[in-house]
Amino acid sequence: MHPKDVKHIREVVEAAQRFAHESALDGCDASDIDEMSSALESELKRPLPNLTTLSTYLNSMRRSLRTQHHGVEVVTQLDLAMRDAGIPIEL
Repeated sequence: MHPKDVKHIREVVEAAQRFAHESALDGCDASDIDEMSSALESELKRPLPNLTTLSTYLNSMRRSLRTQHHGVEVVTQLDLAMRDAGIPIEL
Protein backbone atom coordinates (compact mmCIF):
# COMPACT_ATOMS: atom_id res chain seq x y z
CA MET A 1 0.00 0.00 0.00
CA HIS A 2 1.31 3.41 -0.96
CA PRO A 3 2.30 5.67 1.99
CA LYS A 4 -0.04 8.43 0.75
CA ASP A 5 -2.95 5.99 0.99
CA VAL A 6 -1.98 5.02 4.54
CA LYS A 7 -1.78 8.70 5.47
CA HIS A 8 -5.17 9.43 3.90
CA ILE A 9 -6.82 6.51 5.73
CA ARG A 10 -5.32 7.65 9.03
CA GLU A 11 -6.63 11.18 8.50
CA VAL A 12 -10.14 9.96 7.73
CA VAL A 13 -10.16 7.55 10.67
CA GLU A 14 -9.16 10.45 12.94
CA ALA A 15 -12.02 12.49 11.45
CA ALA A 16 -14.41 9.61 12.19
CA GLN A 17 -13.22 9.52 15.80
CA ARG A 18 -13.70 13.27 16.18
CA PHE A 19 -17.17 13.00 14.67
CA ALA A 20 -18.11 10.15 17.03
CA HIS A 21 -17.05 12.11 20.09
CA GLU A 22 -18.38 15.52 19.01
CA SER A 23 -21.76 14.37 17.73
CA ALA A 24 -24.70 12.86 19.51
CA LEU A 25 -23.40 9.29 19.22
CA ASP A 26 -23.95 7.44 22.46
CA GLY A 27 -20.92 6.32 24.45
CA CYS A 28 -21.16 2.75 23.16
CA ASP A 29 -20.97 3.82 19.51
CA ALA A 30 -18.11 6.23 20.20
CA SER A 31 -16.17 3.52 22.05
CA ASP A 32 -16.81 1.13 19.13
CA ILE A 33 -15.32 3.70 16.75
CA ASP A 34 -12.33 4.05 19.10
CA GLU A 35 -11.80 0.27 19.13
CA MET A 36 -11.97 0.10 15.33
CA SER A 37 -9.57 3.04 15.07
CA SER A 38 -7.08 1.34 17.35
CA ALA A 39 -7.26 -1.90 15.34
CA LEU A 40 -6.87 0.03 12.09
CA GLU A 41 -3.85 1.92 13.39
CA SER A 42 -2.20 -1.36 14.40
CA GLU A 43 -2.80 -2.79 10.95
CA LEU A 44 -1.59 0.36 9.19
CA LYS A 45 1.70 0.19 11.10
CA ARG A 46 2.52 -3.15 9.50
CA PRO A 47 4.92 -3.12 6.53
CA LEU A 48 2.19 -4.67 4.35
CA PRO A 49 -1.26 -3.93 5.79
CA ASN A 50 -3.79 -6.69 5.10
CA LEU A 51 -6.49 -5.32 2.78
CA THR A 52 -9.09 -7.78 4.07
CA THR A 53 -8.53 -6.66 7.66
CA LEU A 54 -8.64 -2.99 6.66
CA SER A 55 -11.80 -3.62 4.65
CA THR A 56 -13.50 -5.32 7.59
CA TYR A 57 -12.82 -2.49 10.03
CA LEU A 58 -13.37 0.40 7.61
CA ASN A 59 -16.65 -1.04 6.33
CA SER A 60 -17.81 -1.57 9.91
CA MET A 61 -16.95 2.04 10.66
CA ARG A 62 -18.90 3.13 7.57
CA ARG A 63 -21.97 1.17 8.72
CA SER A 64 -21.80 2.76 12.17
CA LEU A 65 -21.51 6.29 10.83
CA ARG A 66 -23.83 6.28 7.82
CA THR A 67 -26.93 6.08 10.01
CA GLN A 68 -26.01 9.43 11.57
CA HIS A 69 -27.35 12.56 9.90
CA HIS A 70 -23.98 14.29 9.56
CA GLY A 71 -22.06 11.02 9.39
CA VAL A 72 -22.57 10.90 5.63
CA GLU A 73 -19.73 13.40 5.19
CA VAL A 74 -17.28 11.16 7.03
CA VAL A 75 -18.55 8.08 5.19
CA THR A 76 -17.91 9.85 1.88
CA GLN A 77 -14.35 10.58 3.00
CA LEU A 78 -13.91 6.93 4.04
CA ASP A 79 -15.22 5.78 0.66
CA LEU A 80 -12.72 7.97 -1.18
CA ALA A 81 -9.78 6.85 0.96
CA MET A 82 -10.77 3.20 0.55
CA ARG A 83 -11.25 3.51 -3.21
CA ASP A 84 -7.90 5.27 -3.62
CA ALA A 85 -6.17 2.50 -1.64
CA GLY A 86 -7.94 -0.31 -3.50
CA ILE A 87 -9.85 -1.48 -0.40
CA PRO A 88 -13.21 -3.13 -1.19
CA ILE A 89 -16.29 -1.15 -0.17
CA GLU A 90 -19.37 -3.05 0.96
CA LEU A 91 -22.63 -1.43 -0.07
